[in-house]
Parts: sequence; structure tokens; C-alpha cells
Amino acid sequence: MTETVEIGDVDRNQGVVIGSNTLSVETMYLLQIAGQQTGKRVRARQWFSPQHLTELARCFVEPTGFAHAQAVLADKQSVLLAGPAGAGRATAAAMLLLRVGGTSKIRQVDVDLSGEDQSVLDADQVREGESLLLDLSTVDLPVFLRVAAELGLLMSRVTEVGSLLAVVLPDYERQVPDAVVRGLRVELSLTPELAKRVFEHHLQARGATVGAANPALAAMFATPRAGELAELADLIVRSEDLPWPEALSTALDELSDRFTELTELFAKHPDAVWRSLLVSVALLDGGPGDAVFAADQALLRLLDFPESEEHPLARAGLTARLADVGGEMVDGRVRFTRPRYGDAVLTYVWRNFPGLRPKLAEWVQRVPRLARTGLSDGDRAAVAERFADLSLRHTGVTDVLAAVRDWATGDTRTTALAVQVLGAAVLDSRHGWQARGRIYQWARDPGLPPRLAGVLVTVCENVLWPAYPGVAMTRLHHLTAHRDDTVGEAAIEAVMRLAGEPQTRVLVLQEVAMRLNDRDGGRDVELLGRLVDPDRLPPDRETVLIAWHGAMSRPEAVSLLRTWLSTGTEEVLDLLVDACDGGVARLARLRAVAAAWVAEDHAGRRRVGLLLDVRIDSAMGRARTASGREE
Repeated sequence: MTETVEIGDVDRNQGVVIGSNTLSVETMYLLQIAGQQTGKRVRARQWFSPQHLTELARCFVEPTGFAHAQAVLADKQSVLLAGPAGAGRATAAAMLLLRVGGTSKIRQVDVDLSGEDQSVLDADQVREGESLLLDLSTVDLPVFLRVAAELGLLMSRVTEVGSLLAVVLPDYERQVPDAVVRGLRVELSLTPELAKRVFEHHLQARGATVGAANPALAAMFATPRAGELAELADLIVRSEDLPWPEALSTALDELSDRFTELTELFAKHPDAVWRSLLVSVALLDGGPGDAVFAADQALLRLLDFPESEEHPLARAGLTARLADVGGEMVDGRVRFTRPRYGDAVLTYVWRNFPGLRPKLAEWVQRVPRLARTGLSDGDRAAVAERFADLSLRHTGVTDVLAAVRDWATGDTRTTALAVQVLGAAVLDSRHGWQARGRIYQWARDPGLPPRLAGVLVTVCENVLWPAYPGVAMTRLHHLTAHRDDTVGEAAIEAVMRLAGEPQTRVLVLQEVAMRLNDRDGGRDVELLGRLVDPDRLPPDRETVLIAWHGAMSRPEAVSLLRTWLSTGTEEVLDLLVDACDGGVARLARLRAVAAAWVAEDHAGRRRVGLLLDVRIDSAMGRARTASGREE
């Protein structure tokens, strides 16, 4: 059965590492010396940042049911938070753990969907006194049912070790009432009065004050969604140069995405040609006119719209057509005459034409590559940002990851876009865990297209590392084994840049030691040479022993072995012999490499060779005595 262990500091995030169950007895012995075990899975440990928790607490208003949920959590150590979408369940879960647990150290529980036949929750990963948050609000029904089947085991473990667990249930969970333990389920909701307070708190946190009432606000408070109230406050603050009534009206208009207006407009214009141009302008708002024209033609072709039999010169020009969809041409660039109208159009289309999303996503992937468009790097980045935002809000990470793979294998123009959208995906609050999981799968493939692997290296080092350092390091470590030398070396350099502090360096060395003994391919011998200086051996001698035990039998370790022999210190010689752990094959290999090294400069190296021979002979003698026979 697969268990879970962690290596290094419990505060570091660990990725998933699969060990081997076929290690030799001597390797098992060395691993046990370090207090580690093989054949076990290490999962990500993702912590809420104290800054994020502080921001949540500043704007938090207790929903109805919160006091009951707090009592349940204090008494039972677990609570299941239900309620309609928008009730602020995730924020309430964090605040419950903060108040009952008395610590700002809250860990997000990982859902592992990497295999159909293995557990999705790792109960053994729970540690004493932890505050855990499991957010299931965005998972689909099949995943929820898999997680629900294992919740009992997770809650038992929480009770056993004295931890706390708050689970956010999806809003559809009431349709499957037998899926969870009802005694721990508490329903949360926001009343109109509470929603008004949430809105006011968010305005105050952003340095704004509430102005005159507005009927549209009353409608929002009547059917509140906490996230929308926070977004509305943001939009109002962005329009701080406007008077309150105008700023509020503009923000409400943008928040509603002009839904009613666009519904009427689309009903008035069923013509696909009109709609195609509208969507093209929305995607490329602020971009060159040539790009809008080319994108419009590409979308019509992709949707198999029949070519017009009308002569091109008989049709209306681009400027007139733009005016018909609410756009204009200024200095060769196209824009809508109304602010942020493009975002409203894209959101409307993505929401109301779900069957077209795969085609639209494919179209967006093509737009940055269209020829003779005059697109700048900034224009392409704007397209990528709009697309990532739409996809993450409406379809999760599937379309984003498809775009990453497509753009990464393109040219330098689109490779930068792949980095941009993947960076947004891995930090997304709802779907980031899926993006991080896909990076792990990609990183473990040594044959991954080099350009895509290069994108992963960049994202892991510059985006993932500051937020999830252990997760980033594990994926970079896997990338060091890539078959392409350029990629492998780039991953090694990234690892070394991030392994500057001693604690991180020890963590990486431990992972290197494990993989060297798992007999995986890769560049771990090179990493060992970069991480450990034989003239200044680290205090953790056992980990270096484990690493050398695995490296000793590798052909690529000969050069590093010669370098270590050249130090000539008895401490290094003792370590190299001890790393063989009495194995005759390893001792013989060590002697052979040393003999060839000594032969190159017999006079200068003879002393080291003799010292090493004495140690090898002694180790072989001990091995014969222990086994009772000669190997």
C-alpha cells in the first residue's frame, strides 16, 4: 500500500515522488539510516499565505450558520460547509480554522487525481495540530463522489492526531444527500443585510466610502454573491476619479457584463458575420485593424461559414462594419467606443455559447500566429491574458493547458504567451491545483517537446517557486532528467539558483539521493557534484552517503569520483568507502577508478591510493565476515 512521507522541513511544499520497491538490501539499509523509506508518495503541502488570511479577515462578515459551524468544528474537529454559491463558504472555512485553531497556519488539502486506482485524499499526510481546508466548491460530480467516499477516513485521522478540518462542499451536494456525514454539515447563507455589510467592508478595505443607495445594489443584496460584491468594490475603486453615482453605475454595468443589453443585441443580429466581427474586435480590442480583419476571417473559416459570393469591393469597408458593432478605428487600431465593452462581449459569448468554446479556444490559439497582422508582443500578451481569464472562469484549465502546449511548440512569439498563461493558471485560486498537477505529469516525461519543457522550467522558477517552493523544486528536479541537454542543463541551473539557502539545498540533496538510488535516469550525478563540495562536506553526512551509494555504479559518476579523490582527505575517502556499504561490486568499481586515477600521476597520488586500498580491503573483509562466504 502506498504511504506518504515528507523529506525536510514540514513547512516546505513537496511534490509527488514515486520510489521503487525493488531496491537491494544494502540500499534499503542506507535509506533506513537516514530515517527514510522507499516506495512512498510525497504530496504537495500548500499553505495559505498570512497576507491573504489578513486580507480575508479584514473584509469578513459572519454568514448565518457561522456560529453553529464554529461550535461543530470545536467539538468534532471537522465541519462540512454547505450553502449556495456566493455565500462565502471558502472564506468562512478559513476564518473558522483561524478562530478555532488559534493559528494563521492553514494548509490546503490536495486532491490527487493522477490515478484511477489510488486514493484521492492522503489521510496519512495529516500531522498533529494542523488546520486543514479542503475546498470542493469547484469540482465536478464524479470527483466529488470519489472525494466524499474517502472523507470519513480523512476525518478519522484528523480526530486521531488532534487536527482541524473544514470542508467546503459544492453547491450541488444537496442533490446527493447520502454522500457526506449529515451531522457535521452546516449550511451557510448571506442575508441582504449581511451582503450590504460585506460590500461596505470591501470598500473600506480599499480606502473608499459608500455613497448614495442605488436600486441595482438592492437587487444584488437580495441575491448576494460574496465574490461579486468584492469585485464590484474593486471596479468602483478603479473609477475613483468619477463621482460616486457614475462610478457605481459604471462598475455595476461592467459587473453585469451588460447581459440584458447583449442578449437583445445578439437577438437583433443573428447573422454569423456580424457576430464574428464583434467577437474579433473584443479579443483584439486596442489591436491593429489588420489583425482584427484577419482574426475575423480565421474565425469564419474555423466555424465553416460559407464564403460570400458577393465581390469584396461590393461589400462595406472595415470602418463601416466596425461602426455597426460599436467599434472604431483610431490611428490604425481598433477599439470599442465604450470602456471595457470587449470584456463584456467575450464573457457573454463564453457563457452563452458553451458548445462553441472548443472552437473559440482553437481560434484564439491561432490568432497570435496570423500572418501580416501587425501584432506587437503587447497585443499578443493582451490576447493571451483575455483568453486565460475567460477559460479559467468558465472552463477550468483544459483549454488553457491546450493553448500552453500549442504555443510552447511554436516560435518565440508564442512561447512567451505559453509562459504567461501557464503562470496565470498555476496560481489560479480555483483551478491552480490542476495546472500544477499537469506540470508534474509533463515534467516527468523525459521526451516532452523541448520548447514546452523550457516553458515549464521558466514557470517553475519564476512563478511557482515564490508561492509553492517545494512543488516548484520537485518539478524542476524531474526536468533535470530531460533527454534534451539544453533543457536538462537549464533545469539544473534553475535548481542551483533556487538552492542558495542551506535548508533548500538539503531538501534538493535528499531528493537527488533518493532518485540516484531509484536507478532513474537523469543528471543527478551532476547535481550531486554541484550541491556538495568535498572540501566542505555538509553536516548531513548520511544523505551524502545515500547519494554516493546510488551514484557509485553509474558510468557518468567516474569524473566526479576522480574529482573527490583529488581532495585526498581521509574524511572523503572514508565517506566513499562507507557509501559502498560493503558491496563488493561497488568497492571493486571504486578501486578500479582510483587505480586508473593514481596511474596518471603515480608519485603525486600514490599516498591517496594506498590509504584508499587499506579502507577497501577492510570493508571487503567485513563484508565476507558478515555473509559467511565470499561474494
